[in-house]
Amino acid sequence: MNSFQTRTLIFYTISMILFAILIGRFFYLQIYKGEEIYEEARSIKTRIKLYPPERGEIYTSDEVLVATNIKTIDVTTFPMEIKGRIPQEIYDIFGKDKAEELRKAKRYYPFVLKADVNYNELAEILPTLYNMPYISFETTSKRFYPLQSFASHVIGHIKTEKYYEYRGVYGVEAVYDEFLRGEPSKKIVEINAFGKELKIIEDIDGKKGQRITLTLLAPLQMFAEELMKDKEGAIVVMNPNNGEILTLVSAPYYDINIFSRRVDEDLWRAYFEDVRKPFLNRAISSEYPPGSVFKILVAIAALEEKRSSVNESVRCRGIFHLGDKKFRCWKKEGHGTVSFQESIIKSCDVFFYNLGVKLGVDRIHKWAKKFGLTEKTGIDLFPEAKGLVPSTEWKKKVLKDRWYPGENIPISIGQGYVKLTPLQVARFISAVANGGYLVHPHVVKKIGNKEISYPAKKIDGLSSETLNIVKEAMVGVVEWGTAARSKIPNIKYGGKTGTSQVISLSVIERLLGKPIDKIQDEEIPKNMRDHAWFAAFAPAEKPEIVAVAIVEHSGAGSKYAAPIVKQIIEKYFEIKNNKKDIQKDLTRSAEINFEKHPE
Repeated sequence: MNSFQTRTLIFYTISMILFAILIGRFFYLQIYKGEEIYEEARSIKTRIKLYPPERGEIYTSDEVLVATNIKTIDVTTFPMEIKGRIPQEIYDIFGKDKAEELRKAKRYYPFVLKADVNYNELAEILPTLYNMPYISFETTSKRFYPLQSFASHVIGHIKTEKYYEYRGVYGVEAVYDEFLRGEPSKKIVEINAFGKELKIIEDIDGKKGQRITLTLLAPLQMFAEELMKDKEGAIVVMNPNNGEILTLVSAPYYDINIFSRRVDEDLWRAYFEDVRKPFLNRAISSEYPPGSVFKILVAIAALEEKRSSVNESVRCRGIFHLGDKKFRCWKKEGHGTVSFQESIIKSCDVFFYNLGVKLGVDRIHKWAKKFGLTEKTGIDLFPEAKGLVPSTEWKKKVLKDRWYPGENIPISIGQGYVKLTPLQVARFISAVANGGYLVHPHVVKKIGNKEISYPAKKIDGLSSETLNIVKEAMVGVVEWGTAARSKIPNIKYGGKTGTSQVISLSVIERLLGKPIDKIQDEEIPKNMRDHAWFAAFAPAEKPEIVAVAIVEHSGAGSKYAAPIVKQIIEKYFEIKNNKKDIQKDLTRSAEINFEKHPE
């Protein structure tokens, strides 16, 4: 190849390389960076203003507004309009942290220097900002909860993702976020060289989110929250026929307005560091030993597995022997001779120790599984705990050990490894009350105008005869058994008390130096006191509601939980008979909270 051909080849090679670079650069600028360059070019003469969408309102089933939107004022700026270094005035007025955030912010979108400015703050800073054309005041919307802490663990709260975008992060606000969210509105305005707005070039309306209607009955929810004031625990009230949650209380609760936009850091820290854990939804996330409430499941299993019958009787002397071990009944002197139904009515531990030995853990687990006690209920809230009813396979797999006969004893009375959530217990009692159907608990009734419903599942192999025996005994619990003090005139209902131990009785006796029957609840350190349970259905003939209450570290279920459920049942029927007047009072309460809001 001569020198001319060589130079020609080099020329063409270089030309092709330069052409390829040119094409690549063209692609990069026109395709990859095209939109950004277009926005930059347009933003020299225009400003894009984005506004948060109107989230859909949330109402209770009786039309009480519990989540809405209100107007608020923000101080904003556009980073691209600040030439060079961040002005000292921004450091002085809004603080170093905010100025540093601004320095790193995206250039072409609004940046909030101060959110939710009240009128006093606005009057104070307005004269200072007069000569700062890159600063503007925007009227926007934020989430507002007129009843404050009402149903906080159901409604949940939101988070500001971007200036113009809210996202639900907890409760119904999170689970149904795609329906509630809506779409932001946008304005493009022409500005002059000083950043002053001249005219609106384009105004694009956003789209409001859909309305959500809850299953909650507002006055019952509010009443239940008042009953749990200054307590730790949970209340679940459910329609046993369709799974609608009428009330769901986790105590303590919190004011969800703290998350609506600007989070008060001190208040948030106070809630977060509170040892009572107000953000924990105890109704669905906390697992407790169910105590004697679990005896209902053991009784059903014993009848269906033919390990007992309604005619069986056991002599209770206060002690049950298994090998060389002794197990106490809660009644030290014993119950005497008790029949099958009396064992439920009087909550005789010795009777159920016998059933536990006859059944064995795997048969108990089998029936717990049928009643949904080994799985999550699937409620439209999170996070939901699974609970635990053990089996021989579970112990071998998880604890790497075999099952011992003596372990059947605590399982039979809802102690030992057994752990359930209040919601699981409510669904279980609902299945007993409704004739053997496992319902799907849910807190949302409608999305827009669309009704939400879930099919119930018939429990396989469960006889109506067994259910009638157990339900009759549960009515006896209230009529003349362990919950007799919570009997309601003119309303016959069924229930089961439960007292779940946190610390063994022998430890408490050694600590206080006297027998357990001589010790008052108030003498026991609070963190060692039993959890109190009561689960009930009403009315007895045709159940409309199931109510479950657990009060942590309080004492006996008959003393601390049963009176709460009694009042819930009374309130439900009072509301049913006076619905319009009560709803009117609640609506007025929400209006008063609107009036009190400073903005």
